[in-house]
Amino acid sequence: MLGEKLVTLRKKYGYSQQEIADMLSVTRQTISNWECGQGAPSLDKASELARIYKVSLDDLVKNDVEITVGEKKEKDLHVLKKLIGKRCCLDCRDWDLMLVDEAASDLSGALEVRILDVNEEWIKIEYERRKEGTIFQKETVVKLVDLSLITGLRTEVTAVW
Repeated sequence: MLGEKLVTLRKKYGYSQQEIADMLSVTRQTISNWECGQGAPSLDKASELARIYKVSLDDLVKNDVEITVGEKKEKDLHVLKKLIGKRCCLDCRDWDLMLVDEAASDLSGALEVRILDVNEEWIKIEYERRKEGTIFQKETVVKLVDLSLITGLRTEVTAVW
């Protein structure tokens, strides 16, 4: 899973294996081996990769965090940052890229999520979906989503008088 994440992130930023190797002072073959799952970066190299890709080290290495990317667009983050820790319905440009179970979304196609974190590239969300191969069991999914995939969000606003 780490290898797949490394490939996805490298391609998102448009880097070649050689460019990443040069940034980390390792060989291109080392990057290739990491991406193919034939070894893993040391802690200091993994930390540097997380910094390059603007993700946390935990999000990079944990198997329970999925990464979904799209094309780059500028976003105004001030509203999203205020929603960290809150639940809302997220609208996505292409749910196929998100690979979301239809049982997790509402009738409009929006996905009810809890926003865990936001930065200039990613939104980290958590939601429940039906566990594969079951009817009633649910599992919690943590996903790092490229902000360019998000088209909107809805949240309930409660007036205080």
